[in-house]
This record gives sequence, structure tokens and C-alpha cells, in this order.
Amino acid sequence: MGKHLLVGPLQFINIPLLFTMLSGIMYGAEVGLGVGFLSFLVSDSFLGLGIWTIVDGSIAGFIGALWSRVPLRGRTSLFIFAYLSTLVYDIMTSWILYMVFGFGPLEALVVGILGLFIPVAGGGAIAIGPTTEAATALLLSILATKLVRKNT
Repeated sequence: MGKHLLVGPLQFINIPLLFTMLSGIMYGAEVGLGVGFLSFLVSDSFLGLGIWTIVDGSIAGFIGALWSRVPLRGRTSLFIFAYLSTLVYDIMTSWILYMVFGFGPLEALVVGILGLFIPVAGGGAIAIGPTTEAATALLLSILATKLVRKNT
């Protein structure tokens, strides 16, 4: 939780999820899953382990595994898939964690979605969700096309 208070407001690219998706593309489902889970386990070992480590790592790992199946049809489709993947990650992790901390399922989902756009439950940034999704998706679409081209 501490990492989110310190780094969260400054981070507009979901770096662990970016490397997770790239790993799924480049090396397959197992590596995507491993990078997704282990990136959160390792970073949270320094910044504070908690239930969020399991939730964030599991969902990121699942997304990384799915990225082994994403069709590489150009930057636009990669951008769209990456944007949707990051959006799903943000909504799912928020929804689950709000429920863990006592919100009902519907209330947790609403607060999780609203939190992407307006400050809720202690947040301070406006539209941080769409900004993070777009920045992560843009960087992935650029890196993935260059890496795939270079390795084929």
C-alpha cells in the first residue's frame, strides 16, 4: 500500500504490466504469467507485501499469459488490446481490493471504476486511469512492434 502512496501519483505508465504484456508476446504464456506475478512479488518485497501483492500479481500474470495469444497486426490493434488490458487490470484489482477492505461487490465496482476518473477513497489525481491506460498502451504498441520486428 505504501508504494501506491509514494509512487502512484507520479507513475503514468504501468511498468510491471507493460513488461508482463511484452513477455507474453515475446516468450509465451508461461513467461508472461511468471513476469506478471513475480514483478509484483519482487517490488512489493521492497515496498510492502500484502493482499494487494497476490491480487495485483495474479491478475497481471493472467493478462501476461493472455498476451501470448494477441494477434500482432500493427500498432493500432496493439494499442487497443493494451489499453483494454490495462483498463481491465485497473478495474479488477480495484474491485477485488475494495471488497477485501469491506466494500460490497457493487459498491466496490462503482468506486473502482469512478476512481479511474475522479479522486475516491483518498486519491488525488483526476483522470489518472485513462492517462495510465493510454500511456501504457502507446509505449507497448511502439516497443512490441520494434521488438517483434527485430527478433523475426
